[in-house]
Amino acid sequence: MPRAAAPKEGAREGISYQIEGSGPALILLPFFLAPSQWTPAIPRLAQHFTVVTTGGPYLGGVASLEDRARMPSYRAMFWSLIDAIALQRGETILEIGCGAGSLVRLLAQRLGTANPITAADVNPFLLREAAQLADAEGVAGAIQFRQANAEALPFEDNSYDCVYSVTVFEECDAARAISEAMRVVRPGGRVGLVVRALDMRQWWNLALPEAILRKVEAPPHSVAPSGVADRSLYRRMRDAGFVDLVCFPSMVTLDRPGGPIWRNREDHILSLLTPDELAVWHAERDQAEAEGLLFMAHPLHCAVGTKPRAAAG
Repeated sequence: MPRAAAPKEGAREGISYQIEGSGPALILLPFFLAPSQWTPAIPRLAQHFTVVTTGGPYLGGVASLEDRARMPSYRAMFWSLIDAIALQRGETILEIGCGAGSLVRLLAQRLGTANPITAADVNPFLLREAAQLADAEGVAGAIQFRQANAEALPFEDNSYDCVYSVTVFEECDAARAISEAMRVVRPGGRVGLVVRALDMRQWWNLALPEAILRKVEAPPHSVAPSGVADRSLYRRMRDAGFVDLVCFPSMVTLDRPGGPIWRNREDHILSLLTPDELAVWHAERDQAEAEGLLFMAHPLHCAVGTKPRAAAG
């Protein structure tokens, strides 16, 4: 049986692609965040089709992560977290759950090679995308990407001076992940964590009746059974042994209607409304957009804690 030809790879206008097989063209867009993406099905599909799998910063979950990281208020939250961590030149940094690398690239652009940075994620698809984006932006040499599970990090005790994670501990066993962050940071090192605040209401700049407001101000309750997405983050960090806690709820504003991260939020809202309520929503939305005042905001819980230094002997 002849050996299959190696997949052809390339990129065009920011969209990466891989071509495999022969026959009629079959173009596969990326799943949102699925780790395996289409990989398990491609060998069989390639027997019948010319399979073109696509990726890059404009498609799927990567587009949403990149869009969110471009929001000025989201960047402001991130820089507030980094300021609270109080990075010093030469300190080693670990990001837990880097996703597409949207935030760690910002950090690498600011720090250059002054601080060794490791970016870890459990999702191999996102890690590949993150590495490609870092290379395209010229910061690949400043970041080491590693596959790692937040609940069982493959790093030695006391490996890093600073650790941070943004909107990841909602999706895993938060107690184990916080314990792992404590384990891998050195005594005197700092850990900064950010999670969605499902115990606080989101806000839309629309004049809506109370019945509709009750629906649209409730945040989407997407959190794993053992995840954390409320004010208990602060108590959990205290109970894990962190000291000198700096706690600051933060609001992130979305103001690009039609963008990937906006669509995630608004599509959820549209699914909750009755036909009559949808008419009211669209009328208010259209008016706000015409006035240039269409935006929404949602809350996050943010905290930075310090690992205690060993007691003097």
